Amino acid sequence: MSVELVKKYFQKMDLRNSVPCGGTVKIPAVVGFIFPEQLKEMLEGGQRPLIVDVREECEAQKMPFKAEGAEVKVIPLRELLDRLDEIPKDRPVVLVCNFAIRASMAKMALDLIGYENAKVLKGGVEEWNRLNS
Repeated sequence: MSVELVKKYFQKMDLRNSVPCGGTVKIPAVVGFIFPEQLKEMLEGGQRPLIVDVREECEAQKMPFKAEGAEVKVIPLRELLDRLDEIPKDRPVVLVCNFAIRASMAKMALDLIGYENAKVLKGGVEEWNRLNS
């Protein structure tokens, strides 16, 4: 599927408000999750996936993803499809956001254009930082 077709699909969504307050969110059932424990094992075992934080820059600054030795790149969801050259296809990629909602959307977009190496961190940055602080 072409990047332009995926962009058109996502333009129909209001990505600025993709984290609802008090609303109900249905994350698609077929999301490739990685659990915090699995990611921790990868990092401790010397594997170095690229962590792509799809939150806005200001969110990432207020509550950074904390993992010693991890390579973390902030690419807001709204910029994802314009910055694909920064996301490798030849190594594991872990997508993160606050609760895994935007990361799940990013995963769907990457899947549609042929990425097979991306996973979504279950529970998001908040869960990761809670378990690893």
